[in-house]
Order: sequence, then C-alpha cells, then structure tokens
Amino acid sequence: MDRLLLIRHAEATASDASDPGLSPAGREQAERLGELLATSQANTLLHGPRQRARETAELLGQRLGLLPTLSELLEDRTPYPSDDRADDYSPRQWDYLRSVPPEERDINGAMMAEAWRRLTASEHPGTVIAVTHAFVVGSFVSTVLGAAPDAWMKLHIRNTGITELHFGASGGWVIDRINCTEHLGP
Repeated sequence: MDRLLLIRHAEATASDASDPGLSPAGREQAERLGELLATSQANTLLHGPRQRARETAELLGQRLGLLPTLSELLEDRTPYPSDDRADDYSPRQWDYLRSVPPEERDINGAMMAEAWRRLTASEHPGTVIAVTHAFVVGSFVSTVLGAAPDAWMKLHIRNTGITELHFGASGGWVIDRINCTEHLGP
C-alpha cells in the first residue's frame, strides 16, 4: 500500500441500539462520497465490523466496483489511559472518558497502535480505502504525527470525512489532508 484513505463512516441512525445502521442522510453522504472517490483508483476497500462502517463500505463498493472486505483492525475503540498515564488528559477530557464503557476501552491506545502497525504492513497494493470510526482515524493520525496521547480527542472527524495519507520517499507515512468533506457541500 502506498496510499491510504481513512474514511469515517456515514451518519448512523439516532438509535439506542449498540450497533446502528445508516440513517437516510448517512446513505446520501455515502453516495456523495462514492461520487468523489470514483477517480481514486483504489484497489482495496476495507471496513470495520460495525454495521455503520459496513453499510458505508457497501455503498462505496457499489459505486467503485470494489468488494468490501471486513478488517477487525478497523474496529471502533476508544483510547483510554492507564492509571499511571491519567495526567496525560485534562479534567474536561476525563468527563468524557469516564463515560466510556469498560469493554470499549483501549488501554493507552495499545490495540489501535498495533492495528496501525498491522494495517500499514499489509500487502494490499496501491490505494486502500479504510472505512472506520472517528477515534480510530484520530488515533492513526496522532500516531503518524507522534502527537501527545490526547491528540485524538482534539481532531473533529466528520461523517464521511476523508483523511488521506501516502507513504513518503523518506520511508514514513505523510498526511496529505485530514477530514476533507467537500463532497458534503456547504
């Protein structure tokens, strides 16, 4: 892989369900995204296991002529500091973190760091589109930048936002754009 397009899933339904599908607006967002990515020359379309990521990828796959492939590496997780790293986050950030269910906590972002390592070491050729979740995109961007542990919380990633990276001549990943939403209009 020499180019990676990280996509946050389209808008989900306002549901109490733990794994909601796309709303009508979300389906429209995904259609618009597909129109924009029609010239992306993507070779591979990956998606996380949650329904909203899968449905977004299915709509993109129809438009792009690609078969969506499930990747557990793109699962929705929330980086959560261990007790010895609690000071890496502000009291205001802790107001949110305390609400994260224990089963969704990724201690010190270790699982996402490993997911990034495995994803970028994969043998997928050319351009890869990866449909995932806001915190995953934020965590991956933070990893590339070598940013502070709480940086993922400071990135607002909109539904169907495109974050584009390429593997640079210097041997590392380079961020070309973050959260591009031109396809959504004003």
